[in-house]
Amino acid sequence: MLPITSTRRALERGVEMLLARTSQVPIPYPHMLKARTAFAMMVVAGLIAAPSGTQAQGKSAALLMSRAELTSAAERAAASASDPRSSMIAASLRQRLRDGDFQVGDRLVVSYITDVPHLDTLVVRSGRVVELPGKITVSLDGVLRSEVEARVSAELLKYVKAEQIEVMPLMRVGVLGDVAHPGFFAFASDLPLTDAIMGAGGPTATSDLDRSIVRRGTVVFKSADETRTAIARGLTLDQFGLTAGDELVVGQRPGSRSSAILGLIGGIGGLLTLVVALGHR
Repeated sequence: MLPITSTRRALERGVEMLLARTSQVPIPYPHMLKARTAFAMMVVAGLIAAPSGTQAQGKSAALLMSRAELTSAAERAAASASDPRSSMIAASLRQRLRDGDFQVGDRLVVSYITDVPHLDTLVVRSGRVVELPGKITVSLDGVLRSEVEARVSAELLKYVKAEQIEVMPLMRVGVLGDVAHPGFFAFASDLPLTDAIMGAGGPTATSDLDRSIVRRGTVVFKSADETRTAIARGLTLDQFGLTAGDELVVGQRPGSRSSAILGLIGGIGGLLTLVVALGHR
C-alpha cells in the first residue's frame, strides 16, 4: 500500500479536479470551488485517519436519514392532522422508502484504495444503476442515501480487494432568496443547511434566516418555523428531507426591499437634479 502522505496528495488532487469537472452545474465563483474542495478534503482526511471502514461508514451515515428514521417520520406526518402539508410530507417520505433517493442524472463521488488511490464520479443511469470501474453494475433502486455506501462497497468488494471505501452522494439544490450568489449547486447530501447557505455566498445585510423556507416546485415544502428549527439544530440537507431540485429560499427582513427601492429612487432623483443644474449653466 502507498504511504499515507502519498495517498493523501493523490486524493487531494483528484478531489479538486473531479469536483471542478463533474458538478451538475458550473461553479460561477472561484471561492465556491475552494469551499467544496475543502469539504471534500474533510471527507478524505477522515478516510485516511479512520481506523476501519466500518467506523468511517458509521460516521457518515449518522448525517443521513436511516430507513428506521424515515419510517418513524412518515408515521408522525401521517398521524398529524393540524398541518395541511402533513399528508404531502408523509407521501414524500413513503416514496423515498419505496423508491429510494436516487434519480437518473444524480451523481456519487466514490473513493477507495487498492494498490493505488481511486477517485471516480458515477452518474446514475437509466434503471437507477451506476457502473463502477471494471463494468461493475450496481442497482440503486430503492436505496437510500444512508444505504448507498454499504451497497456500493458490497458490490465493489466482490470483484476488487479495496480498503477505505467512501461514497459521497451529491444533491443538486437551489439556494435562492437573500444570499450573495443565488443559484443551483451540487452539494454533498450530508452538508448542513448553514454550510449550503454559505456555499451560495452567505446571507446579505438584509437577510432574515428566520423567514427562510424550502420550496418544492410551486409548493412550500418546509415552513419558516421548520426551517428555522432545522438550521438551529444543525440538520443536513438529507436530514431535513431535501431532494434534487428543491429550493432553499433565504428570507428577507420586512421593509428592506422597499428601503432599497426608495434609496434607488432617491439616487436617480439626485442624478436628474444634477443633470438639470448642469444644463442651465
